[in-house]
Amino acid sequence: MPEEQLPKIPIKGYAPFDPLKHCMIGSGFEVDWFRDLPIYKNNKIMDPLKRIAEETEEDYQALDKILQDAGVQTYRAKLDINKVGSLKNIFRPPINPRDHFAVIGETFYAVCGPTEGFANVLKRIPKENLEIRRVEGAISTSVVVRLGKDLYWDSGELIRDEAHLYPDRTHSQRTPIDLIKHYSERWQSEGYRVHHSKRGYHSDGTFSIVKPGAIVSLHDIQDYEKEFPGWEVLYLPDQSWSDPHISNFTKMRHKVGGKWWLSGEEDNDQLIEFVNTWMDKWVGYVEESVFDVNMLSIDQNTIICNGYNKEVFDFFKRHKVEPVIFNFRHRFFWDGGVHCVTQDLYREGEQTDYFA
Repeated sequence: MPEEQLPKIPIKGYAPFDPLKHCMIGSGFEVDWFRDLPIYKNNKIMDPLKRIAEETEEDYQALDKILQDAGVQTYRAKLDINKVGSLKNIFRPPINPRDHFAVIGETFYAVCGPTEGFANVLKRIPKENLEIRRVEGAISTSVVVRLGKDLYWDSGELIRDEAHLYPDRTHSQRTPIDLIKHYSERWQSEGYRVHHSKRGYHSDGTFSIVKPGAIVSLHDIQDYEKEFPGWEVLYLPDQSWSDPHISNFTKMRHKVGGKWWLSGEEDNDQLIEFVNTWMDKWVGYVEESVFDVNMLSIDQNTIICNGYNKEVFDFFKRHKVEPVIFNFRHRFFWDGGVHCVTQDLYREGEQTDYFA
């Protein structure tokens, strides 16, 4: 069916645990992207990149099946190979849609930088539900956590990066502070209570609201007793790189500045130099990431996790939540877990006041 004849995608989202019905999934890259580059015949570089490409796609397909088996309609991002860019400016694949978009209420916000790779999905969103504004780092559900009538917005990264994101801004142009004020007032007029923080982290990498009454968090990043009275909070330690499954990261940490890791390639200096030089925009800062808090709820009774953690799974059992494991093998390269590589488009539910 031609794209213009495909049905429109409904848009709604008020809480991260409401029943998920429509969801976007990211996409990786194809080895052919590098076909015209000198490195294409360098096996020390291309063999690992081929492994990342193939296994990333296999994992996305596995996640697609998990969601579809749960009754969720899925949509895959896709980047046209002809728009990849040159060696000096290789577009990052549309790996983490969560970093670019937000669904708040019945509006899909595309106000967080470039949308290359997601156009095939955006075309199917009704115009009355879509707001597009090119502002790097502004609004996404990696930094805005929705809980019915309450929005928890960490705008620290936006404020911190103002100088290099807007180096040529004139006094007549909007500043990040203006944007924060604009959207705060807008959401308040729509019936939300907006709670601000300025830590500068992705919220979905620091805490997760599993269901009403249950939160998994790295540390006391919110005043939970005050803001979530009576809720149980499970605190997890920061990432332990002594874990035997990931301890080899320490062998290459200094070579990559803590940004990425590919198991088995700790001594592959050609690959490390290439990624550090030409693919710096593809990776994040994995040394800071704790994927055990990065989760995607299908509903209040089912949640998708990146791996097994006894403390977390015992917590789920107490709250009658069934975990489903999604092993995203190259999350330490992409710096993204299951919440990052998805974007919920439609969840049942309303603007409930969970603290009435």
